[in-house]
Amino acid sequence: MGDMTEGYQSKRLLFIIKERLVYNTKTRAYGLFNSCDFVVRAMQKKGVAAEAVQVVDNNCIDREVTRFNPTHCFIEAVWVVPSKFEVLARLHPTVKWVIRLHSMIPFLASEGMAFEWLNAYMELRKQGINISISCNNDKLYRDLRVLYGKSVTYTPNIYLPDPSKPCREDFRNYGISGLNIGCFGALRVLKNHPQQALWAMRFADGIRQTLNFHVNVSEHEQREAGPILRNLRGIFSNTRHNLVEHPWYEHSDFLGLVRRMDIGMQVSFTETFNITAADFVHCGVPIVVSEDITFVHSSCRVDPSDEDAVMEAMCNAYDNYIPFMSGGFLWGSCMICRNRSLLAKQNIRAIAQWLSVISK
Repeated sequence: MGDMTEGYQSKRLLFIIKERLVYNTKTRAYGLFNSCDFVVRAMQKKGVAAEAVQVVDNNCIDREVTRFNPTHCFIEAVWVVPSKFEVLARLHPTVKWVIRLHSMIPFLASEGMAFEWLNAYMELRKQGINISISCNNDKLYRDLRVLYGKSVTYTPNIYLPDPSKPCREDFRNYGISGLNIGCFGALRVLKNHPQQALWAMRFADGIRQTLNFHVNVSEHEQREAGPILRNLRGIFSNTRHNLVEHPWYEHSDFLGLVRRMDIGMQVSFTETFNITAADFVHCGVPIVVSEDITFVHSSCRVDPSDEDAVMEAMCNAYDNYIPFMSGGFLWGSCMICRNRSLLAKQNIRAIAQWLSVISK
């Protein structure tokens, strides 16, 4: 361990994310930035210099790299044109450039240039440029190793919210009446929001409750995912149930909203990690998820095409969610503890994997 400590504590990690003001013009908070922020915090706790920055486009990368002087520069997602690295490599010959992926193949396939650019990055590697690909999911890692061999590494997500940031929003108006189900996150076809809304309605009808189905909506959703949002609004338009639309919040504020939910749903078709599910685990709220989300107990995971399994998981979550006079909650006798333990173990493994990768 001593040799590895010497190896990783001398490293400097810079994470560069493309700025997406469309999510929240005030805070610029969204999942990809939060995920990098968690890794930065974990690495800093281990004595590694690390920082995450957002930039407008790839012309800003040189400025940030010059300022921070990293040993490793992680480009989060596929957005930098491959030819840019020829210029950057000449300007910063000692930097290790890493394209870090956060999407499974079904999501990557929706980006028309994804594999063309990944292939181009690997051609640059053959030409001597120190560039590689990294995946935040072990299944994606195994898939891409088929194409790119040892040029691919595995750098999993870490979940480490900042405990020093208080919740500034007042969400007391949520969770007072009816059944509050949070199905947060970006509206995408493979995220399966409309189907989950219908399942939530069926469940609410079964327990004779009015459903408040909570989602995130922004200018970004209304442009890129307009059909999904439009259909969600149509689903709720002639029912006694409610679609509750939220903007994107700073992470600490979002946790305050999660705590007002009765159940969380993330029964999507494909995931690499899913920070929203981790938020529900962290807040001690029951969550029903797809089988891709492995840091929760198996009783919380369902096949996203199995309606009966979803209903059973929701019943188990709701029946065992017991309020206490103190205002705290216990899910069953130990399910919250089990899920938090699984997430903690995932963090331990992920941090160890990160230290191993950057030490080489």
